[in-house]
Amino acid sequence: MKPLINAIEAQKRIHAKLPRAAVIGCPLDKCAGRILRQTVHADRPMPPFDRSMMDGYALRAAEAQTGATFTVTGTAPAGSSQIQLAKETSVCAEVMTGAILPEGADCVIPYEDTERINTQTIRITDPEPIQPGDFVHLEGSDVAEGATLLNPGTLLGSREIAAAASCGYTTLQVSKIPSIAIACSGDELVEVDQAPALHQIRRSNDYSVETALARAGLHADQRSHLPDERPLAEARLTDLIQNNDVVILSGGISKGNRDFIPELLDQLGLECQFHGVAQRPGKPMGFWSNDKTAVFALPGNPLSTLTATHHYIIPSIREAMGLQDPPAPAKVTLTASEKVPAKLTVFLPVTHEDNHQAAPCPAQNSGDLVRILQSDGYVEIPAGAAAEAGLQYSFYPWH
Repeated sequence: MKPLINAIEAQKRIHAKLPRAAVIGCPLDKCAGRILRQTVHADRPMPPFDRSMMDGYALRAAEAQTGATFTVTGTAPAGSSQIQLAKETSVCAEVMTGAILPEGADCVIPYEDTERINTQTIRITDPEPIQPGDFVHLEGSDVAEGATLLNPGTLLGSREIAAAASCGYTTLQVSKIPSIAIACSGDELVEVDQAPALHQIRRSNDYSVETALARAGLHADQRSHLPDERPLAEARLTDLIQNNDVVILSGGISKGNRDFIPELLDQLGLECQFHGVAQRPGKPMGFWSNDKTAVFALPGNPLSTLTATHHYIIPSIREAMGLQDPPAPAKVTLTASEKVPAKLTVFLPVTHEDNHQAAPCPAQNSGDLVRILQSDGYVEIPAGAAAEAGLQYSFYPWH
């Protein structure tokens, strides 16, 4: 391994060298979870007309007072053209929620603030003073025509898709989701549907990474296995690098005599941005890249792979796709102290409790898959800091 760098420097180097995502046009109904790469403008005022906010009666506020009676002279359903309120005094029009306010009216009285005297007459029962604009969503009061609703770099969710749809966008310019391959290395690994021998274990890290990516709106196009035979591993790794934007490797990157992955990556023409981070878990982590492909090389222990995926890979891919202003991690207070090495950044598994508190849930080691199941995420203990009860730390959930 090369000299260790700190966790912050590792993030900086990844962000600097991860290839930027291309921009593509995408149908609106396929844009969920993608990152916007254009500006979305309002194509007309919002709302586009004076809109009734309640089912009730539209009338002139100057004529309205408790006990006053009004003659119903028309009906304004939602989705119909605007009607004219009769010019006589003490008249009203029945309106539905979402309907255009009748011309000549300036307020709406909800049904529940009136009583029906007969089919043509109502009486106001509301004791509160009635003002112009009551229960009316005024034209342009949300935004004016041409106003910016969404900026490039926005993560598209239900609210954002609704805003774009309301302005007539059938397609949006978004970031292309990178093609991602995951590969585990080691002859000790067998397929999930196989019965392992005493010296073997079933593959799990690639499933872990694939699931974490999927929950973040990213998708692995390929899962593979790199054997400990160098020629075969080289052929498979070459294919993965040539045909994917991001390759995530788990295992084979430390100092063992079969840990030849770093050397292979160098030979295949990728530039090593770093190999070794002053952190626990995941000290042997490395990152290689060229103009087209980025390779994350993670230690094979489950906690190391899982933590690196959440802390480095997913955030950096989203950043390369143009995501702006990602949400800051939540702050939690530790309920108990935990001994941590002073010179390393420590990602400490915790259980999240009420009132923004978290209890340490340390694994026995980075290979302890079972203990991870009891945790909800991890807190980041910066290098040189102590993990002390009562202090606040950044919390990163697994989900």
